[in-house]
Amino acid sequence: MADEKQEVQENRRMFEFNKQTYYIAAPSAEDIRGADWQYSKTYTRSLIEGITTSAEMMDILMRRGVIGPEFEQRRRELSNTLSEKVVNLQTATEIDEKQANAIDVANSREELFNWNQRLNGPMSNTCEQMSDDARLEYLTSRMVEREDGTKLWETYDEFLKEKSQGLAIRARFEIMLYLQGMDSDFIEQTPEAVAMREVEAELRVKANIVIDELSQQQAEADAKAASEESAPEVPDEESPKDQKEKPKPRAKPRTTKKKAATSRKKPDTKSE
Repeated sequence: MADEKQEVQENRRMFEFNKQTYYIAAPSAEDIRGADWQYSKTYTRSLIEGITTSAEMMDILMRRGVIGPEFEQRRRELSNTLSEKVVNLQTATEIDEKQANAIDVANSREELFNWNQRLNGPMSNTCEQMSDDARLEYLTSRMVEREDGTKLWETYDEFLKEKSQGLAIRARFEIMLYLQGMDSDFIEQTPEAVAMREVEAELRVKANIVIDELSQQQAEADAKAASEESAPEVPDEESPKDQKEKPKPRAKPRTTKKKAATSRKKPDTKSE
């Protein structure tokens, strides 16, 4: 029995927030009944307070022209455009083409999301949506656990009074994905996200090749410089220009025959 409990705990889904790890446990029958009761209370209170239902909100949006045939036609066009760009992305082979297509897919997905918000935004303020939110919050307070299996929040009221709103919102988001059967990293698994990771990996490989080539060239240059420093110095031969500009030794003056004869002539003596 203890081994089965340990196996269940090890197979729990987990998520991290502020370097802390939290776990998600499957809801019990009592948890589901409590969530349904919370849904009913919130729905009744919303009706009493005059909150519109989903059907009433749809009628209001139709009368005001927010939704209708044109809205549906534009949504189909955006959805078809997104599908075409996803196909182009999946068939791209070149890194530049893949990167450009990934950006196009991301932009098309955002455009479709913003268009759908014309409907999803108002519908989030209906009795049904508020009741769904209350039901989700109740399940969050019951399903999030610590590593040892103890509840992070002992009661639903304790969850509502959680001081760390970041933790409460993150836990609520993780529970929503869990109940819808979606992975925590579903955003990272979209075609454009996968393509961008592939592009980054290819760019990293190319960058490493360039770095290795530059390192090899630098190593060869250092080895060449070291070999030149260790070689014996050889005096440079004088260039023809240096030889021409070198001063010549001063020549002795030449004595002419006439001057030599004069110097050998004896001086005149007086006649007796």
